[in-house]
Parts: sequence; C-alpha cells; structure tokens
Amino acid sequence: MAHDKQTTPSDEEIRVRSYLIWEREGCPEGKSAEHWLRAKAELEAEFEAKWRAASMDGASTTFVLPLLPISSRPSRTVSIKLGSAASAALPNVARQ
Repeated sequence: MAHDKQTTPSDEEIRVRSYLIWEREGCPEGKSAEHWLRAKAELEAEFEAKWRAASMDGASTTFVLPLLPISSRPSRTVSIKLGSAASAALPNVARQ
C-alpha cells in the first residue's frame, strides 16, 4: 500500500500494528487501548519521517514566507532640480 499522499494512518493500519505490538509483548490481556495508541503514534512518526525525507528530496515545494513587521509608513520622496551653480560643483559626469 503506497502512502504518497496519505498523511495519517488508517484505522486498518493502526489495527494491524496494534496486533503486532500485542504479539510482540506476549499477548497480554487488558492493554488493547495502550497498544492502539502506541501503534498510532509509531505510524504517525513513520509518516512524518517519510514526509520529511520526501521534502528533502525535492518532492515537496512548499514555501513559507516570513512575516516582516512594517516599522513605518512609506514616505513620499520629493526630488529637487539642481540649479546650474550646484550642478557645476558636481564632478564631470557624462551628460546625455
């Protein structure tokens, strides 16, 4: 069963994993809820690891842009024309 787009384990996958945990522990009675929760946690961790590995391989192109605070409102810039005396004081710049 491929888990390419799946992000959480199905109940069937959890049931099978829970059963395997139950067998591995010697078939104890009265721990079904504990086994279910442990199986779910294990599978979710595996899915997370697969997702991270896929995103490291370039399979995911999710980008998160940082939220930058704006410190002040934009201000209006006013430019002035330089008079002929002021432009004469500037170094020679190629004029077009």
